Amino acid sequence: MKTILNKPVLVLQLQKQLNDIKDLCGEYDLGNHQIINFIAEKVLIIFQNTDQTKSLLNQLKLTPVLMFCSSELYDPKSLTNFIGLLKLGRQPEKGWSYLAKLDNSSLTKVSQNNWWQNKKVIIDSDGVPFTRSKIIKSFADDISLNLNTSGWKLKDADRNKLTINPIPETVRQIAFELLESFKNIDLNKESKLHLKV
Repeated sequence: MKTILNKPVLVLQLQKQLNDIKDLCGEYDLGNHQIINFIAEKVLIIFQNTDQTKSLLNQLKLTPVLMFCSSELYDPKSLTNFIGLLKLGRQPEKGWSYLAKLDNSSLTKVSQNNWWQNKKVIIDSDGVPFTRSKIIKSFADDISLNLNTSGWKLKDADRNKLTINPIPETVRQIAFELLESFKNIDLNKESKLHLKV
């Protein structure tokens, strides 16, 4: 038998997921990089629809809410790899690496479907595109992404060449966009789900 949750319960669930993501991001930023899978799991609960379950956004009829997007535009003529959500930064103890932008000055609004399913945020060394959905699903389910990073070599603090993995920082930036998108939204008012009494 299918259980149908009422609007206040669903709103509380969504608020809890968003608060958990915020707390987990704080831990990640302090250096606990092991919890990135938990961030991905929470994002998946909010967005993922399957044959058996509907996402929290879908259940609350919040799919018209626009999402903040920080991805650069992909230029198909470019010969370099594309990592649209990250910036290149140098850290004294680590050397060069890709980092989440965590900056809301370049955010633009896009539809949820475009943000989640369509917008390419990584194109690997083989030219294979990756969306937020593909990245989050694989990370949350602990499935290895077949991401060819052979062209992504940076120098560490000792000037040794390293191949970098942009996925954890990409998940962190996706979480940032999500939190910014819902930061000033009144979920009760914005939800098109009618309150059943």
